[in-house]
Amino acid sequence: MLFGLAMAASGDSKPKPQQPPIPDSSDSSPVTVDYKDESCAPPTRWQRVLDLILYTPKRCRYDPTNPPRFSLPLNLLFGFAGAFTVANLYYSHPILHLLAGEFGISNERASLIPTLAQAGYASGLLFLCPLGDVFPRRLYVLSLVFFTATVWLGLCLSNSFAIFCFLTFLTSLTTVTPQLMLPLVGELAPPHRRATALSIVVSGLMMGLLLARLLSGAVTNYTPWRTIYWIAFGLQYLIFALLWLFMPDYPSTNPAGINYFRILWSILTIFIHHPLLVQACLIAFCTSITFTSFWTTLTFLLSSPPYEYSTLVIGLFALIGIASMLLGPLYSRHVTDRFIPLFSVVLGLSICITGTVIGTYTGSFSVGGPVFQAFALDFGIQTSQIANRSAIYGILPQARNRVNTAFMLSAFCGQLTGTALGNHIYAIGGWKSSGSTSVGFLCAALLLCAARGPREQGWYGWGGGWSLRKSTDEEVIAEKQSQAGGEKDSESGDAPGVPSDQGGRDHGHGPDAEENREGGQGSESGEQVMKVSADIDLSKTEKGRFAGMCNK
Repeated sequence: MLFGLAMAASGDSKPKPQQPPIPDSSDSSPVTVDYKDESCAPPTRWQRVLDLILYTPKRCRYDPTNPPRFSLPLNLLFGFAGAFTVANLYYSHPILHLLAGEFGISNERASLIPTLAQAGYASGLLFLCPLGDVFPRRLYVLSLVFFTATVWLGLCLSNSFAIFCFLTFLTSLTTVTPQLMLPLVGELAPPHRRATALSIVVSGLMMGLLLARLLSGAVTNYTPWRTIYWIAFGLQYLIFALLWLFMPDYPSTNPAGINYFRILWSILTIFIHHPLLVQACLIAFCTSITFTSFWTTLTFLLSSPPYEYSTLVIGLFALIGIASMLLGPLYSRHVTDRFIPLFSVVLGLSICITGTVIGTYTGSFSVGGPVFQAFALDFGIQTSQIANRSAIYGILPQARNRVNTAFMLSAFCGQLTGTALGNHIYAIGGWKSSGSTSVGFLCAALLLCAARGPREQGWYGWGGGWSLRKSTDEEVIAEKQSQAGGEKDSESGDAPGVPSDQGGRDHGHGPDAEENREGGQGSESGEQVMKVSADIDLSKTEKGRFAGMCNK
């Protein structure tokens, strides 16, 4: 058939064989297929599975004339999926001694399992998340979830430590779907509710971290350790089923496609060209150091005199994070969505510093200090990161996944640094020394906030005013800057990179380099966007350009 189409396209004048008549589409009689013909061979089992994954229910198909709305139930679904997807990384933490006994290895060697999980997750952030800017999000997310769930079966059955480690790395590599959902939420949620929507998903991620350790410890206390892995196996397929049934089919933000290596290189160029992203990444690095240093050294403090708590009691300290998770969406709705993101970042850092100072200098004789510090750090870091996300997701609408990759890699490097640095300083100077170091990093994050104002376009300064509330006029300014950035980048051929850092404002309607390459329609698009309310998550003009990507 393909040969025939090619000959017809080339204008071959040779007589063509007579084609069978095309059946009338109005004829409702069943069509019989002769599977003895090799050209009509029945689909294989894997083809059927692939067809199932690719199939989109009618209610989830993209319609450019009536695009799907981002609703609270869909927001909660993303939060649930994120919680029990990221939990895959932490099921092994409380049961490392059981895994060591199962595989006949030392506890030190068993610690390789969570290390490989974190390494796989970091690799997924760098090599898989940026592809969210190219592939249709529904297909990409479902494929990763299905692959993770299927490979997870090997972890439930494996009796080899080497195979178990390899599968741990492989499943962690594809456990990055929450980091694909966050940029999608930042794109779809209205600007005046973006922080609230993000906080629901981020709270789900933190809940997953907590529930993974809690469930793993509780379940393995009464059943074999493989039980928790079977539970996780079932949860992964439940997530796949729910997303398959209810996740709408959103088109790609770059339907023309981008070279993969250029995508990776553009992460660096985006980072270099946008001061707001650099500021947010450095703040995330400093706060992540403080967070992981505290939770790492807290175990040493509570297991030694004067407390000498059991591992069960120490594990219950993680429940303190539930309060901050419940307060996060409320705080985002009433504070972060109403004020500039930098205000919430500074407020969150101030809460972190207050809790760290109290916990550091009272923790050696009163358990109330570490309890308050745990709540303050969880709440303060969560609110500051949500505010930073709501700001950076407005930088480049067609590169949100790459922006998120840069942000998350900075936070991940901070976590690794905090774990190593906290243990080393605690071994030398004890609880107060490690806590004092955390205070220093939090103060450095505050200095980063003070160095550059929320409306400053350069690398430092407070140009643009001191007002704490968001202004609708800033939407127009951000649009003009996004248009100028696209024109400059289309000339240079690099990734979009001129600063358009009006924190907390929606740039989702502005043209960038890819749009300007398609015919210089950026000016016309910019004029249309100025007429669009800030409550709209994607302009109708932009959705019209995605019409070709909808499901047929």
